[in-house]
Amino acid sequence: MIREADDLGPLSIVVVDIGNTHTRIARWVDGDIRDKVSGLSDDDAGVRSLLTEVRGLCENQQRQAIVIASVVPAQTAKLAEHINHDLNLRPFIVGDNTPLPLEVAVREPHRLGVDRACSAAAAFDRISQACVIIDVGSAVTIDYVDGSGVFQGGAILPGALLQARALAEGTAQLPLVQLKPRGPVLGTDTESAIAAGIVVGLAGAIRGVVEAIATHAGSWPQTVLTGGGASLLVERLDFVDSHVPDLCLMGIGLAFLKRALRMQEG
Repeated sequence: MIREADDLGPLSIVVVDIGNTHTRIARWVDGDIRDKVSGLSDDDAGVRSLLTEVRGLCENQQRQAIVIASVVPAQTAKLAEHINHDLNLRPFIVGDNTPLPLEVAVREPHRLGVDRACSAAAAFDRISQACVIIDVGSAVTIDYVDGSGVFQGGAILPGALLQARALAEGTAQLPLVQLKPRGPVLGTDTESAIAAGIVVGLAGAIRGVVEAIATHAGSWPQTVLTGGGASLLVERLDFVDSHVPDLCLMGIGLAFLKRALRMQEG
């Protein structure tokens, strides 16, 4: 629990994950995610309403921190403006005025997606050993954190919906299909063949990348699955050790906690 100004009580923390398609907002309470809500990222009014809803559930209405991790800079700017001017609060933005929650060993750290960093930090905080984080969203990211908690890099693949749209928009006759977790492996018509190719193929690609990372690392790491699209693939990823839907939100709270601890230490 973070305390500032004892007369106002413990600080309430609201975490915001702005993704390409959805924005997720929740309370972060001692490492746990509570009262999560979700809406479309490009619905500015809707996101503001969700933020108000979650803030209203906070135990402390007088002292609150809103912490944002985003992969959509334009939406980050809009929400930060709202928090700053309409709510009269300082927005804490991971990767900007709030450092990434773990050490990174990539060529251009400033270009690393903060969602990847937050999810990786939360995974290592839970496991305390080398791990692979598979985050399934509009894109699929597969990242590796070594045994010292250092983010070493990873791979990025197009997500299932992006693949479906690419086939529909890039061909003359293939339709946009609905994807389901338990679809057939062998499609018996065009729609089911596309679905099988995307879902089974993506699961196979993820397995191949994780195996390559394990070979590179010299051992098979703990593997964590997360992301809004994980339910589509979870039954086909039998090598995954744990499924943690709110990993990024956990990491956003962890980033703020580490920032606060650094400031307390001087």
